[in-house]
Amino acid sequence: MQMTDEEIRVASAQQLRDERNSAVSVVETTPREIGPAVLEFASMLGGDPPVIIPVTDDPLGRYGWCNDGVRLKVAAAGGEPVHGWTIWEWTPALLTAEFHCVWRSPSGDLLDITPKPRREQSIVFVKDDAYPADFDFDQRPRSRRMNIYGPAIRAARLEALMARMTPTQRQYEMTRALKAGLSLDAWLARKTSPDVVSDAIDALITACEAHETYFDSLGASGFVTVDRTLATLMQKRVAAQTRCKALLKGVVTPPSTSSRSPSASPI
Repeated sequence: MQMTDEEIRVASAQQLRDERNSAVSVVETTPREIGPAVLEFASMLGGDPPVIIPVTDDPLGRYGWCNDGVRLKVAAAGGEPVHGWTIWEWTPALLTAEFHCVWRSPSGDLLDITPKPRREQSIVFVKDDAYPADFDFDQRPRSRRMNIYGPAIRAARLEALMARMTPTQRQYEMTRALKAGLSLDAWLARKTSPDVVSDAIDALITACEAHETYFDSLGASGFVTVDRTLATLMQKRVAAQTRCKALLKGVVTPPSTSSRSPSASPI
């Protein structure tokens, strides 16, 4: 059932209060910079290059209902809605692209009027012209995610492995790689052991996708009734995130991530 603007306002305010009261559990926030990993991830989304835009404190902003807040803003002040992706980062685990709607003012400035749980003052936004101003937000694409820990740790391990190799060993491995039709990096990647943290992050991404796919299949606008399947998928998602949090305690992003894109090492 379609919600009224007043119902959205009330529900949005309550949801924002709930999120802020549990903000300590929120692991994703605006990336510290538009670095190599963010640029690579943004390029996979198919929109414009990522930009940083400010979050403004606007009484018409609706947390959880960004498109409705922008609709009200356009009616009150002009301008137009702009659709695209907000990129969130959980350092050093993953990047998430969440479909989003921001406001373009009559003067042409892009502003995010949707309040944030952790009161972020800016977002990283990827404008996507595949979704025009009149796009039906209820048909929005699901969030997308990229593991940034696994590629970084593999790159660091490969660098350490190659640093220990003598010229003779390197030539031997290169010969074997060529016979297998692989690059030296791809060949040596087979010699590195699996990483339990990276595997846990991949499992979390899978759990998130399963939960969101089923949620969207319910075809409801606003709140939905939690059935047994949805409850189970939610529990699996929470369990996967809890496991990642536990494994990531004390983990520091490998130095190579500051200068190398995740695609620089074999997957």
